[in-house]
Amino acid sequence: MSNYSVPKKVNESANRPCKVSALFALIFVLSSFLMANKPVVAQTLSLEQALQLAIQYDPLLKGNAHRKDRFNAEAEASSYWANPQVSASIQNLPTDGFAFDQEPMTQFKVGLKQQLPRGDENLYSQQKYQVMADQMSVESQARKAWLKREVTLTWLDWVYATRRIGLLDKEKSLLTQLLDFTDSRYSQGVGAAAQQDILQVRLALLSLDDKYVQAYQQKNEARSALSKWFGAPLDESVSAPLTQSTRDAIEVDAILNDSNLSLSSFLTVIENSEPFSILQHHPEAMLLQIQTQIEAQNVNIAREQTKSQWAFEASYGYRQDAQNGASRADFVSLGVQVDLPFFNKSRQDASIAAAASKMSASETDFRLKVNELAANAEVLKSRLSALSERKALYETALIGETRQLSEAELTAYTTDTGDIGDVVNANLKQVQVQDDLLKIDIERARTLASLAYLYLPTHAHFSNKE
Repeated sequence: MSNYSVPKKVNESANRPCKVSALFALIFVLSSFLMANKPVVAQTLSLEQALQLAIQYDPLLKGNAHRKDRFNAEAEASSYWANPQVSASIQNLPTDGFAFDQEPMTQFKVGLKQQLPRGDENLYSQQKYQVMADQMSVESQARKAWLKREVTLTWLDWVYATRRIGLLDKEKSLLTQLLDFTDSRYSQGVGAAAQQDILQVRLALLSLDDKYVQAYQQKNEARSALSKWFGAPLDESVSAPLTQSTRDAIEVDAILNDSNLSLSSFLTVIENSEPFSILQHHPEAMLLQIQTQIEAQNVNIAREQTKSQWAFEASYGYRQDAQNGASRADFVSLGVQVDLPFFNKSRQDASIAAAASKMSASETDFRLKVNELAANAEVLKSRLSALSERKALYETALIGETRQLSEAELTAYTTDTGDIGDVVNANLKQVQVQDDLLKIDIERARTLASLAYLYLPTHAHFSNKE
């Protein structure tokens, strides 16, 4: 069966048309992954599938596409002059007879007026909207990177809780076998087995129930948090991927899927990159750079307000011949209008100063953002190094040592030279070490996801330049 799942429809009558259409679209996409003529079994949702669905159905990405179209249209519209104005009037019509040919001053006048832009205001406005359209593209890149990180972190929480339940099942199986073994020795009167040995094992089983409750709570919360990225709850048949290999279950490579980088190549990129330089090209920082460009255009527009605005007009006046048949000449008028912004110089200087200060503030925000991203990258690199060392320690030493300890304690107890408490603790320690290793693997994957959020967009930026 496919690893995809069909989310359930949300029962909200107010949003039913939108929800239903989204659900049918989701079903159509997921159906392509289903394998025919196979019985229905528990389905799994891989990290790669979760990332694809989250990006495909993200409302903000769709909204950014519409906003980009809007700014492109605004840029085109701002390049045109204001509409010309046409006027028509009858002038100097005598009131004693209202005859058009009675007085020589009477005329029918048609005029045309065209107002010009103030300096290069239209040009700067057009450039401003073009930059804002580019900003939407960068914002979409930032949103995709952010979505991948957040979905990955939520998915990892779900996988951890699910796999921890599997470890608890293993712990329960060990304790159950130990209880049967102890009960058998006690009933047969073998060695020094006592009733308190049975009670100790039963107490360990009872404490296990509380761990189950916590694990299922974490699983359900992570599952609910994951479903918000798809716009509908996950189907009950969906489960997290579970394999014997922790690395396969975590699917670290899916984090790097769009970068064409292997894990080792990605780690090399991280180690060889100077974060304070490379992270200047991160989408979060580039958004502030673009905002500075927008503010720079606002400064230019404010400066254009200090220039005069011109308007040209022309009119034609028609006069009817006199009542006695004498011919009367028509009139043509030409005119120029200009406003005088010099009287408001103080106000205009203040507007320019305000726009310039806003641009400078955006430049400062950019530097602060780069420093924040770079510092975060250094922390994550240090954390990844420590987690890798801990992972190696657990895999090469602790797992083997706890297994040997468990076997030795059980052998000592069967030969009446050990205590049942030591046997229980040794078995619990063995499962605890596996749980700690799982936590390390999950935290390592979370750290890689956060590093991917920082470095992959910048890597794509330099790759595109090449």
